Amino acid sequence: MILTLVEHRNGKVDEVSLELLTFAKKLNQKLNTKIGAVILSHQTKECASTFTQLAIDEVIVAEAPAFQTYTPELYADVLKKLVQSKNPKAFLFPHTPLGTDLAPKLAASLNGGALAECTGFEFESEKPVFTRPVYNGKLQAKVTLESSPLILTMERGAFKKYEEKGQATLIPIACDVSHIQPRYKSLGFREAQKTSVDITKAKIIVSGGRGIGKKENFQLIKDLAQALGAEYAASRPVVDNEWAERDRQVGSSGKVVSPTLYIACGISGAIQHIAGMKKSSVIVAINKDPEAPIFNIATYGIVGDLFKILPIMIEEARKLKHG
Repeated sequence: MILTLVEHRNGKVDEVSLELLTFAKKLNQKLNTKIGAVILSHQTKECASTFTQLAIDEVIVAEAPAFQTYTPELYADVLKKLVQSKNPKAFLFPHTPLGTDLAPKLAASLNGGALAECTGFEFESEKPVFTRPVYNGKLQAKVTLESSPLILTMERGAFKKYEEKGQATLIPIACDVSHIQPRYKSLGFREAQKTSVDITKAKIIVSGGRGIGKKENFQLIKDLAQALGAEYAASRPVVDNEWAERDRQVGSSGKVVSPTLYIACGISGAIQHIAGMKKSSVIVAINKDPEAPIFNIATYGIVGDLFKILPIMIEEARKLKHG
């Protein structure tokens, strides 16, 4: 079996939990086993309904008042017992604060290993080899896990949201956590003030790279994004030069995105950047260098001067927007 942890708050499922199911489905092409989504909550009904309508095998729910807030010791204890009873081949977690806290705790309790921030994988014979960024995203490492089950955290946006409809079996499990004495207690949650949108959820992204030349020219990227009703983003060199905000950075050391349309302007296509946007449905690349690596993954390529091309695109987009 492959298990995935559902992350949620106030009854609302985080979309990364649905991306995990796509990861599980692809992994299952070789592992050939069942797939189950695991929900720990004080009120499981709302979250469970999202997953029982999907084409997976099981939705495993553990309901207890103690799960009203996240407590690592309680979660880890229940998940350890679940692993011991289900004997899964893999347990997948989102690469979020919760996932990166819980996955290694579970692995340590099972005397096994864990891999963090996986962005993809391939099979060598029947063995999965996982890809993850190293050296602050400058390189991509290929890593295997010798311990079982495979315990992994997956980077948000690395896979598309799973939407295949079906009917999963709902399986409640007993969970007595009265014997656990947490080392701390949560007093509540306070939402952080957002200074920008979450570009991982954007449907259209216009992204600028080093070829934009200077900070003042980055306004072209913003203008095209605005005309298209999109979000703007940037490659790492642009962010390092402070031409754009860091939370707009796409790449293995920034955000991993998978929009419907990704327009790459003046981006050469370094492996670090490609790792962050290669899952986009349609990729349009604009670059004056016909040999730029970005064209190898582009759906459509435009070879030319972006300072001549972008103003035309902005003008045409505005015409369409205003009828």
